[in-house]
Amino acid sequence: MTAALQEIDQRTQAANEAPAEDAQSELRPGARCPQCGGILVLRSSERGEFLGCSNYPVCSFVRHLPAAAVATLLTLPDKCPQCGSPLAVKRGRFGIFIGCENYPQCRFRVQEHRPTAFTCPQCRKGELVKRQSRQGRTFYGCSNYPACDLIVPGEPVMSPCPDCGFPLRCKKKVKAGIALYCPNPLCASRRRRKKDLLQAG
Repeated sequence: MTAALQEIDQRTQAANEAPAEDAQSELRPGARCPQCGGILVLRSSERGEFLGCSNYPVCSFVRHLPAAAVATLLTLPDKCPQCGSPLAVKRGRFGIFIGCENYPQCRFRVQEHRPTAFTCPQCRKGELVKRQSRQGRTFYGCSNYPACDLIVPGEPVMSPCPDCGFPLRCKKKVKAGIALYCPNPLCASRRRRKKDLLQAG
């Protein structure tokens, strides 16, 4: 089944690929932002789907996308955790994915959660896992959620906070380059907006 779905996706992409005069027509999730070089992510609003820069609000690049047809290839026995409708294998603008059969009323999609090498510093049982919010923003959370609700808003780095001793900090892009922030909401450095520059821009 997986091989058949991959073949369908390859044929669809080959049929839709055509030379584009405008470089922006090739923009898709994961591509580089033409404004700042960040990563583009797929987001949605009341007006529909759009591509936005992962460096927002530092970079405000937005490209609204026209409505795209989503075809259902296979209905699955699993239920959508948001609305209870069946999940389905679908083909959309950017390839094959698993999502709610009730799209566009329900926009739930199954996402691949990739564990990192970091043990959760809060519960010390789970691992930090890369996730994505409904707005398309990337963050890291504990694999034991909802038992552990730790959220790290950026890529974790094994660097203890000098102010509160929290065992890791997270990367965040700023005007001067890449900075390290403490993700502990109780840390005094958060109130002072203190950061350490990791890499100059």
